[in-house]
Amino acid sequence: MPSLTEVKASNAQYAPSYVPTAVFIGGTSGVGAAMASIYARQTKGRANIIIIGRNKAAADKIISAFPAPPTVAESSGVVIKHEFIECDASVLKNVHKTTLELLTRLEKINLLVISIGGLATHRVVTEEGLDVSLVLRYYARAKFIDELIPLLSKARAAGEDAKAMTILMAASGGNVNLQDISLDSTWGFVSANTASAVYNDIMVKVQSERHPDIAFVHMYPGAVDTPALRIHWALNLVLPLAKPFLLTPEDSAQSLLYPLLSPEFSKGGYWLSKKADKLALADNITDEVVQKVWDNTVEHAQLQ
Repeated sequence: MPSLTEVKASNAQYAPSYVPTAVFIGGTSGVGAAMASIYARQTKGRANIIIIGRNKAAADKIISAFPAPPTVAESSGVVIKHEFIECDASVLKNVHKTTLELLTRLEKINLLVISIGGLATHRVVTEEGLDVSLVLRYYARAKFIDELIPLLSKARAAGEDAKAMTILMAASGGNVNLQDISLDSTWGFVSANTASAVYNDIMVKVQSERHPDIAFVHMYPGAVDTPALRIHWALNLVLPLAKPFLLTPEDSAQSLLYPLLSPEFSKGGYWLSKKADKLALADNITDEVVQKVWDNTVEHAQLQ
């Protein structure tokens, strides 16, 4: 359990010899934006960084503060870019369109970070017939990761980092309702927010077993002072009392970057606390549960 000081010191040692490509999905606010900014500073701008989200103005502001990239990496001849790709990930066909663009344009992805979605206070059904909170917190994440694995694999084949991270609530130990995995008839505040966390656990398990040379990480960011805490009037009432106990996005981002930048987490599946403690999945995540959740994922996330 490294301290924040140790985490920052470890992150500061990150200096890849190659030009890395990092993709931050949901990187226009909160911990995603903070991670992208810290990563840009740590690499001194010498990294291809792509922010994916809905808010171009926010992304442009974040990117404008990055250290300017060299036009051409000094020894490799690689052109370096910092850019934004617009995608409303609540619609899965948009996710697929974006992954196709990345597969066409990029040669590799070294770091893939997903932080889209927040606390759900009520059920909203998308044009594709799915609960929007479950799409953002799980189905879209599963689709992004699954469809971008070829680019992670190319990075690994080149002897470089290949890591995918989903940020939610790792190893929470919640139960899965196998009769209503997509929460069509049993949606509730608790069920929606806990089920998606368990599904992310299962996704990391499945993908790490299928692609053992890539690192798949599900990590809890901690209680962070972000706009997501202001989505409901009741949360606004208690926020002043909770504020002293909340992490800043920057401190949380340092901890979240730690397994991505550390060689300790090179391949396999990881479920991590906000302090990067390694966690184990609960006993209720049986083979049957994993299979049924993944079958549901393939169907509803429209995996190939």
